Formats: sequence, structure tokens, C-alpha cells
Amino acid sequence: MVDNNTLIDRYFLGEPGASYFIQDEGCKILFDVGYSDVFIKNAQKMNIHFRNLDYLVLSHGHLDHTWGLTSLIKYYTETSIEKIDYNRLTVVTHPSSFLAKKVKGLKQIGSIISQEELSKHFKIKLSKGPLWLTERLVFLGEIERKNDFEAKNP
Repeated sequence: MVDNNTLIDRYFLGEPGASYFIQDEGCKILFDVGYSDVFIKNAQKMNIHFRNLDYLVLSHGHLDHTWGLTSLIKYYTETSIEKIDYNRLTVVTHPSSFLAKKVKGLKQIGSIISQEELSKHFKIKLSKGPLWLTERLVFLGEIERKNDFEAKNP
């Protein structure tokens, strides 16, 4: 739905964030939600609707992967107001995804939506271990940092 660049032939929007639509065995998955509502705008251009999503997978809790949550909540709220049927999707992510993440000079680079707030709108499945979404797709959970060069924070 969004990446750091755009395709020239369809005039999609880009931003410093990530969001991908994955479909497998009839299962519809949104992987990350980027930094803003750009993923929704690009999905609309591709005629992709989020009303029948099964999962939202959040790879981690940084702003470029989670700040679009506000826009997704708004999308589902408007869908409900318009009395359009939709699935109540399940958010799959690591238990630490909603913890505050700070880096020197910046107040917050983590999710601006809390786990508690998100649970008012979606089902939530937190997992440190692998979680199979379909027979071919697995959420890996925590990938342990074992090398000195891997950043420990945020």
C-alpha cells in the first residue's frame, strides 16, 4: 500500500513508511500501516477495501509502521456509521509493540495508539513466538538480537 517511493505509472503516494496488502488462501492481511493515511488512499486507487481483512500484522512499534493506525480506526468508524458490513480484524504483533519508544532528541517514535485504545476497535493477539496465519504464512514473533552491531534501542 505504501513504501518509501512510488510507481510512476499510477501516481501512487509515497512516504517514509511501510504498508503491504497480502492475500493467501482467501486470508487477507494488512502488514503495517505506514506513517499516515497514505496506505488507505493508495488502496482505494487499487480498488482494495479493508472491510474484509482478517489480520493486521504490525512488524514492530515504530512510527513509520504504526502511525497509520489512527487512519485505520477512522476508516472502520466511518464504515460502521455508514452501516457497511465489515470484519472485526485481529491485530497480530509483538507484546512490546506498544511500549514507548524514544530516541535522543525526539519525544516519541513509537505508536501513538495504545494497546488499550486499539482493543476497543480490533481483536488483539500478542505473540513473542511464531503464529501461523495460514498454512503458508507465519508471523515470526520476536527475532532475537544476537550481534553486537544490532541496535538495542529504541
